[in-house]
Parts: sequence; structure tokens; C-alpha cells
Amino acid sequence: MGGHLKMVHISKPENYVSGVTTMLKKIVLLLVSFFVLFASTSGTLEAQEENWKFEAGLYFWYASMGVDSASGGDIDIDANDLVDALDFGFMTVLGVQKGKWSFMTDVIYLDISDDSDTQGTLPIGPGIPVGVHSNVKLKGWIVTPSLGYNVVQTDKFKLDILAGARYLWLEADLELNISGLPKPRQDKISDSSDVWDGIIGVRGEVSLGKNWYIPYYLDVGTGNSDLTWQAMAGIAYKFSKVELVVAYRYLYWDFDDGALFDNMNINGPLAGVKFVF
Repeated sequence: MGGHLKMVHISKPENYVSGVTTMLKKIVLLLVSFFVLFASTSGTLEAQEENWKFEAGLYFWYASMGVDSASGGDIDIDANDLVDALDFGFMTVLGVQKGKWSFMTDVIYLDISDDSDTQGTLPIGPGIPVGVHSNVKLKGWIVTPSLGYNVVQTDKFKLDILAGARYLWLEADLELNISGLPKPRQDKISDSSDVWDGIIGVRGEVSLGKNWYIPYYLDVGTGNSDLTWQAMAGIAYKFSKVELVVAYRYLYWDFDDGALFDNMNINGPLAGVKFVF
């Protein structure tokens, strides 16, 4: 897919990593439990009647992808290559708010494919010319639902605490056709996997005056993976019921031992539009 492949060996002190991971999972689970308890008891404090608010947004994330495999391979795919290989995709945010409570869902779907041809020579006798045709297909979902509660609301600053989950599903198909050998060879590899993680975090905005503001978001979590976290910040402009947003976003997973990948990150700028009604 146009990515650059290089081999990197990374050594880890296993006992230390295992201890930190166990402690992190306990902290996240404790904070999620506290949030759920807080949510169940604080709802009775809302006496005033609040109107429902809904929002729906579409955005384009011009992202690069980096993957470290369990064998030590480092695969980097830049944003241009991902866009060139994109067959179909969409990115959306849906939300509802009533009073201090809000529920948001961020959904990303990507369908990527790429073909490439490589010519080479086998070092046998005078050399045997061979050709390799590869076809790669990758499909993926990233869904992040979260429940939020507003703890700070002023003319200049808004802060919500949140708890939720992140779901990652990937399906990959690789087909290789090798020609030039006495007997042509064709191989096909298919695999899929999914990961569920619980997350906690914060989101909100900082007013810059008039219709300008800075949106921000941060979460951290664990579950099927050892660690996942996400951060986003940017600048936005509000019209009456439409908001335009430009931001930078970073999303990361550190997977369990034994997984195909050690870690994966997706990062880059994004631009989108949000409708509020």
C-alpha cells in the first residue's frame, strides 16, 4: 500500500510491563465504577426541565497509520497512500444531550485495497526472472460510544467527564500471484480480529470570543488491549446551527502479548461540519 517497511527490535522488561498494565487496568475499572455510581445517584439532583439537543457531524480524517508487529517489523503508511487506496469510507459523530447529561458515538468505517507488481530475479544459475502481483484488502470499524456528565459550564469554559467503550474490528485479505517459476504459485491469506476496551476521559471547549472556540478531547482505557488512548484538539467556528471544525487527532492501541501487532496508531489532521438542532 505504499508503506515503508523496516525491521526494528524492541526489548521490554516483561515483569515491569505486566505490573504497570495490571495497575492501569485496576485504576481504569475503579474510575469507571465510580463514574457509574456517580451517574446513578446524581440524576435525582436535576430538578429543572431541560430541552433535548441533538447533533450530527461528518468529518474527513487525513490520517497516517503506524503498526509495530510482534516480530519487530515497523510498517508506516502515510496519509496520501491511504487516500489513494480508499475504496469507501465514512466518519461521523452522533450525539444527544439533556441537561448535564450527554451521549456521543464516534463511528469510522474504512474499506481499503491496493494492487502492486514487483519484478525480481532468483539467484539460481544465470538467474530466473519472476514477477509478484499482490492484492491487499483491508476493512475496519472503529466505534467509540460514551456517556458524559457536565461538571463545569461557564461563558469561557466547558468540561464534561465521560465513560464508555472503544471497539476495533479489522479484516485483512492478502493475495499473492508469483509468475516465472516452473510452476506458478498463488497464495491467499485472510484474517480478522476485534478488540473491546473500556475508556474514561474528558471533553469540552474553550471560548475564544464571539463564535470561535477550541474543542478538546482526551480518553484512556484498557480491556482486550493493554492500553488505548486518544487525544484531539483544534479550532472551530459556530454559525446558528452549524459548526465548522479543524483539529488534530491521535489514536493509539497497545495490544496484549500474543497478538499479531504490538501496537498501532492513527494520527493526522481532520476537518468536519456539525449540525446542532
